[in-house]
Amino acid sequence: MAVLSHPMSPAVNPEQLERCWQACWTRARRPVEGVLISEDEASSIAERSIRNVSLDFDDFPGEAEFTARALEEASRATRELVAQKRRTVSDPQIHHDPEDHRYDRNLDLDRLKKHDDARGFHDREWNHLPSLLRPLALHTLSRKGITGPDAEEIFNDTLVELSRQRENGHAPILDPTVFEELIPLHTRIVGFRAIDWFRKRGTLKNKPNSGESFDALTGDPDHAMQFEDHHSDPNQTTFERIYTECREALTAREWELIFTLFVAQSATVQDLIADAAFCKRHGIRSSASASTKRRELQEQVDTALGKIRKILIN
Repeated sequence: MAVLSHPMSPAVNPEQLERCWQACWTRARRPVEGVLISEDEASSIAERSIRNVSLDFDDFPGEAEFTARALEEASRATRELVAQKRRTVSDPQIHHDPEDHRYDRNLDLDRLKKHDDARGFHDREWNHLPSLLRPLALHTLSRKGITGPDAEEIFNDTLVELSRQRENGHAPILDPTVFEELIPLHTRIVGFRAIDWFRKRGTLKNKPNSGESFDALTGDPDHAMQFEDHHSDPNQTTFERIYTECREALTAREWELIFTLFVAQSATVQDLIADAAFCKRHGIRSSASASTKRRELQEQVDTALGKIRKILIN
């Protein structure tokens, strides 16, 4: 692991900085499922991302905010690096993870993005897109109980949706920086179309799969799943997305709690209730029994998670 120097306040905890570096290295190495860069390139991007984000602050803003910003920067930098390399040598397979067997090969994203006012998205690369996306989409729809002609109809609608210009003139196909991002983008569109299909038939009654899954958040905080697990579902919600969308909804203390327990996993509930300074910051009485401290802390966790869940599901 690299030894980091840091231009911000010397009050920054070196352990926090090392955790941030490790998270950024992991994100840089695999910014999206299917992309894989070398360990050395990831190290360079991780350190550069932390330095770039550091320049935006005079004082350390807190581990949650700083790490979220650094992760976002690392992901962006890697995707742009990969896109540029592929563009330079006209090879969309560069930095594609050899262990990714979801489909045969990447398509040329630059060609898919070609557009003119008269013909729209007209490049012949689009001819290869249906056969690549169909198995993934039909599998997703089958898991939701939609098969046969209904599934094919939904799939065809999602292809149209990829190229449909929004009110600002920007179509979804223009969003990805690398081709691998198109897969989760299309999966989300498939999911939304499936929800519409159920609604039209009046059968959507609080289906468990109709929103984001937060089992990893709402489980035992002492054994919670990390946000940095890149081998799980490609549609999983990343911490930086959660922080970006929910930043204003939670207080700094709530973010400290969520980050410590679920992201950095640098302490357990038992560790926190034994920390007098932490309890004081969070209004937990030092004279209370261990069970009372645990209950009061769990109430704060539940409140913070409830805020996150409300924003991301709505």
